[in-house]
Amino acid sequence: MAYNLKEDWNQFKKVTTQLVNENRYSSSCQVWNNDMTRLVNNYKQEEMAWYNSQQITENGFMTTTQNLWYTHYLNKRRLMSLGLTAHYDYIKPTEYERGENRRYPYWNYSHDGKNLICKISDEMNYRKSFYNGTRRVWSDERKQSPGEYYMIQSRSLNGNYICPSCGWEGTLENFVDGCDYCQTKFHIEDLKQKVSSVFNPGDRTQRRDGFTIYKNFIPMYVILVIIVFALLAVGINTGGAMLSLTPLLGIGAMVIFVALFIGKKSRESVKGGPARTNRTLEKIRNVDKHFSLETFIGNLSNKLLSICYAGSAREVGPFAVCDVTALIAGYGGVIDCKLLECVLMDYRTDGDFQHLQVKAGMLLTRYENGGVCQYKSYLQLSLVKSIHALTQSINDVNVYRCDSCGASLSLLNGGRCEYCGQGLDLKKYDWVIEGYKRG
Repeated sequence: MAYNLKEDWNQFKKVTTQLVNENRYSSSCQVWNNDMTRLVNNYKQEEMAWYNSQQITENGFMTTTQNLWYTHYLNKRRLMSLGLTAHYDYIKPTEYERGENRRYPYWNYSHDGKNLICKISDEMNYRKSFYNGTRRVWSDERKQSPGEYYMIQSRSLNGNYICPSCGWEGTLENFVDGCDYCQTKFHIEDLKQKVSSVFNPGDRTQRRDGFTIYKNFIPMYVILVIIVFALLAVGINTGGAMLSLTPLLGIGAMVIFVALFIGKKSRESVKGGPARTNRTLEKIRNVDKHFSLETFIGNLSNKLLSICYAGSAREVGPFAVCDVTALIAGYGGVIDCKLLECVLMDYRTDGDFQHLQVKAGMLLTRYENGGVCQYKSYLQLSLVKSIHALTQSINDVNVYRCDSCGASLSLLNGGRCEYCGQGLDLKKYDWVIEGYKRG
């Protein structure tokens, strides 16, 4: 089904204006925010219960997309293979707060032509401890650490639901026993909003879009302080003759350093940062005007985490069509992985496929020799997707269908049909990794 985002957006503004005139807009936003806050907190409870349980069950999360749940499944299985367990000591719930002066939480809504997307920016407050028997080997602890939760739902801007398989739009009654249009069978629960990804960098020096300004400010300030104190020392040693010039010299030095810093960061941004991403986004949206950067990064993050925790290439076969055997072997002892940055480097199309080059950075925590070490890993990725796949991510496992017999496919068996053995060709619907290079 074709979508006209401009018409949908105009309809959304018309409805919003009507709500404002009727003094109902703020209450509607409050309802949306409350729903999304409740979903995030339910996800937190499920995550805590999942890791604190001794069992490892299939499809253990009702609040997430299949791709996000799969990362938790592989992570817990990795811990068990290393003789480790993880336990959440606490997770602070997200609280609904209103007011102009609040910094967190913050809600942002967007639409990619197929899905309604909500981002909640909030502070991470939790402690997740890792044990070898009764000995605690490491704790992942966050206190007031900025993070983001992304929710996704197959729903149009006018409130109708959208089939996650064919894109047909209708009321909830049209999907009671599956899609009335394409006959795809799934549960009503699959049409509810789900948590699709979580951004928890664990490193204050970097941000998801590659904007690394924080880590550069600290050394710049240190240098400026040293210069000011040096000027003061010179002024004192000269009997105060230059003391009156110290403020002017300090300000001049600051202006010079700020100018150099901004110039340096601008060049870095164009080469491999937000400016590079924005240029690539223009190319992508000339082909796919509904492309959502947030959804893409969340999807890619789940894929990279799955590769870090996978035990074999078969387990990530649906979204990694290149040989990742060596990559998986190198991540053998990784017990925690967080995406640091994702920069879209370049984009092109041919007659059949879209090709995207991405730079990704991750913070890895490895368990080896009874101890834990952390290091950063950077990858140059090549992604491919069908030229006809111009809508966003598939929401749940039930929309993965076997092209041969129509049965549902699961990532747990490598995307292979349990009835006929047919494999999932994910690049018909979503981005898959066709190449990688370290560095």
